[in-house]
Amino acid sequence: MFFCVPLFSPVFVHLKQNNMRKIVLFFVFAAFGIAAFTQNYVHRVLVLNEGYFDFMTGEVVTPPSIGAYDPATGEYALLNELEEARFISGIAMDESHYYVSADGHLLKYDRYTDELVTSTSLTGIRKLAVWNEQLIVTRGEFGIELEDYIRVLDKNSLATIYTIPSATMPYTTEGIVVYDNNAYIAVNNGFVFGGEVGMLAVLDLAAAAITATIDLGPNGINPDNIMLDGDVIYTLNNKDYSGSSVSSYRVSSGDLSTNDLINVTSGCGTSALYNSEVFYQDFASTAITRYDPETNEILEELELGNNLYGLTFDAINERFYAGVTDFFSSGTLYAFDLDGNVLDAVEVSVSPGTIALDVRTATGIEDVAAVTAIQIFPNPAAERIVISSAEGRVRIFNAAGNLVAEQLSNEGNNLEMDISDFSAGLYLVQVTRLDGSVSTANFIRQ
Repeated sequence: MFFCVPLFSPVFVHLKQNNMRKIVLFFVFAAFGIAAFTQNYVHRVLVLNEGYFDFMTGEVVTPPSIGAYDPATGEYALLNELEEARFISGIAMDESHYYVSADGHLLKYDRYTDELVTSTSLTGIRKLAVWNEQLIVTRGEFGIELEDYIRVLDKNSLATIYTIPSATMPYTTEGIVVYDNNAYIAVNNGFVFGGEVGMLAVLDLAAAAITATIDLGPNGINPDNIMLDGDVIYTLNNKDYSGSSVSSYRVSSGDLSTNDLINVTSGCGTSALYNSEVFYQDFASTAITRYDPETNEILEELELGNNLYGLTFDAINERFYAGVTDFFSSGTLYAFDLDGNVLDAVEVSVSPGTIALDVRTATGIEDVAAVTAIQIFPNPAAERIVISSAEGRVRIFNAAGNLVAEQLSNEGNNLEMDISDFSAGLYLVQVTRLDGSVSTANFIRQ
């Protein structure tokens, strides 16, 4: 969205001389001094590979790892390998860091350099969520009773702020979503086979206390995945692993419903929310099913030819990513369009079970200094432009905020780009350097 002035107002249409156009453009942005537009884009796709732990020998054959897939280049890179861990289970992000839970350890990484900032040990750590300066953690471990199953940490130091003791919440917990200063936590007791439960625990983050537990009903036992859509919370429940269900809880009204998934014969292998619909796959299936929880109707089945392990949707680019694995020797990350066609497939590591989007924001002009941090010439231009100080990733956005070109610059300080296919109008150039710094400038395509 462009917030300053109409792009094709008479002042731009009738001025012919390049210098005059530059002067007009400079004063327009200097006068307003705010972002011209903002646009979210998927910078990369983070993949948590669970690896392969041989329970018979107690050996970590393939260690868990964190990798990143670049949608622009189609390349995958290993970021960190966790050699001592048996598995990896959760990830959460804020503006500058991402947090990973792995086999009794919480690890904090710099989002721009991928360097480990700090870590702490925490038995049974499962899933994570960020709220303000806090990190909410769920816990559960096979054969071990813990002193608490919900813990809140300082996200900066990873020190414990408070816990919800097991006397208050005696069951193991799993997924978390945060809405309106409350954390909604899936309570499943999933590490006690035959003792599964189905509840949502409501943690008031301001009061630091559980204010409600919502019973999902006899068919809502063992909630595994939890998803947020507006003020509606969905859980996909594995029940007793003989079938699955979807529960829907509307926060504003308190309305609750749980419906069985009629075409699932065993515990659901994977699920995700997109466009207010739940997509899921039966444990033994190679198709993915679209389900409307409002009408309790199955809308469509897409045959993918693979049994999936890990699933997430990219609403920005209208695609979804899924992991495929044999659980002991290989793993592949697939990118599909919404019709189920394969857009890309890259080899990752064993058991890519958690996939997260690293979404960033491209901003327009914030101040005059930002305008002059890089230079573009000629400006205006019709065929080609040269961008100075363009060492790093260069992105070009149109006035609507859409990404129209992207290129890695490893050719020195100046980058030449072909703009002959661009429509006439105003464009933003954003340069993200290896150190994480970002510079922007604008040019006019004649």
